[in-house]
Amino acid sequence: MPQPAHHRAPVITVINLKGGVGKTHTVWTMLGAAEEVGQRVLAVDTDTQANLTRSLLTEPSSDLLDITALFDPALEPDCSQLIHSTPFSHIDLLPSNRALRQFDLTDREAWERSDLHLNLAEFVDEVRRDYDLILIDCPPRLSLVSFAALCAADFVVIPLEAADWGAQGVVEVTEAVEYTQKHYNPKLQLLGYLISRFKRRRHYQVSYAAKLRQHFGDLAFDTVIPDLARYEKSVTHGVPITLFAPASREAQIARQLFAEVKRRIKQCRGRRAASCRKNVLVAS
Repeated sequence: MPQPAHHRAPVITVINLKGGVGKTHTVWTMLGAAEEVGQRVLAVDTDTQANLTRSLLTEPSSDLLDITALFDPALEPDCSQLIHSTPFSHIDLLPSNRALRQFDLTDREAWERSDLHLNLAEFVDEVRRDYDLILIDCPPRLSLVSFAALCAADFVVIPLEAADWGAQGVVEVTEAVEYTQKHYNPKLQLLGYLISRFKRRRHYQVSYAAKLRQHFGDLAFDTVIPDLARYEKSVTHGVPITLFAPASREAQIARQLFAEVKRRIKQCRGRRAASCRKNVLVAS
């Protein structure tokens, strides 16, 4: 059922340049937590690897309309045709596939001239009334679809590993967020940096995590996603952890992450509202 006209579902882009740091798993985890509490959520897969798509659609049809249609200049798809149901009653999907590669330009000047980076934002604005939350999974690179995801979002989560290689690329991603804020999407806000795939028994990860927290301060999530076996099993079985093993430690951590995301969104919105009121007072 569509939400009231004033309703605007928060849109969260999950992004990092480094592969294997938990971007897709972060989205997967939050999808399950949203499903568990009955919140309607749209998952948007912008990664040409389409891992999220394969997890939510066990046998995607070859003629399935997907996100590629948003970036193909020859097509003008109806938004409703791009959204597909999943086995989960509260989760819908805008799927991806490898065909997206031919349109995923790396030349920023080329896609800025064509305005292709705004196509996903237009889609999101059209459908967001139908959802409580929209989550966008990104490829491990800064390209057309990554910037499109930033232009479409209200908030950004940057997962990273507590290791030097796992943290590489964070500076470039942060710069991309700031560029998008300045030129295209001033409402975009960074929710924080999420330590993922954490191995507590490895002392260097514990030490590195402490350094990351010191560096990022309040922008470091309190929740840490550990590298635990049930998370992998839930992906293998195609069932998010809160539904696959609801009484497990992994499921409880997923709920903590979801609660912290909602809390951070509320805080960001509060700061933005206070800033707007201050600007109005100054202008008057």
